[in-house]
Amino acid sequence: MKTDSEVGFVLHTRPYRETSLLVDLFTKNYGRVRCVAKGYRKPNKKGVARALFPYTEHQLSWQGRGDLKTLTQADATHSPLFLQSECLFTGLYVNELFYRLLHEYDPHEHLYDQYQQYFAHMSSGQLSELKLRQLEMSLLEELGYGLAIDTEAESGESLDADKFYKYIPERGLVECSSQSKATPGVFRGSDLMALSESEFDHKSVILTAKQLLRSVIDFYLDGRKLHSRELYRQHLANSVAQD
Repeated sequence: MKTDSEVGFVLHTRPYRETSLLVDLFTKNYGRVRCVAKGYRKPNKKGVARALFPYTEHQLSWQGRGDLKTLTQADATHSPLFLQSECLFTGLYVNELFYRLLHEYDPHEHLYDQYQQYFAHMSSGQLSELKLRQLEMSLLEELGYGLAIDTEAESGESLDADKFYKYIPERGLVECSSQSKATPGVFRGSDLMALSESEFDHKSVILTAKQLLRSVIDFYLDGRKLHSRELYRQHLANSVAQD
């Protein structure tokens, strides 16, 4: 079976045999697809190996009957996007997160468009924490893991702006007695209410989104570590050491 003229992004590559790559693609109409890119590590007559660019949309073709396809075409649809500094670490994180959580051959066209728009924004060299949080929320929603943060799980009642809540994945928000928003995993009702309405006007709401999404994402990663997080921690440690 052959698939032609699909569009997609490269999420992850790793060496395969002597001259090839195993490539995980995020495609618009087929979801995550794994292919063998034969000979992509082998230099051509000019001594240059063929390239697959992350963060850049490609025109793709592949063939094969099993789950592992053979990549037959991969041409960038525009100039490659080369991220630097903080944008690079964020790009690595996004791609690893999508690679870990997306299921093979489970298409998410709307999520694909959001992913594409996110990196189009990144091409300006600007890093937006808000846009990252929105992309994380969209990913969880598309996978069926959307945040249930509009009511208290046990009572079904609306949140109280002055109360505190703890989020339990696959259950929802549970009121807790803690009166300190500094307690890990505990969030103020007012911030959760704003987050449920996608109102990010205050820094406390963005911080709540970051902490809440981190805990939920870790739950669905099921113990799998994100190497991009460790790379970023090492980067920060090296930056401090050099100051």
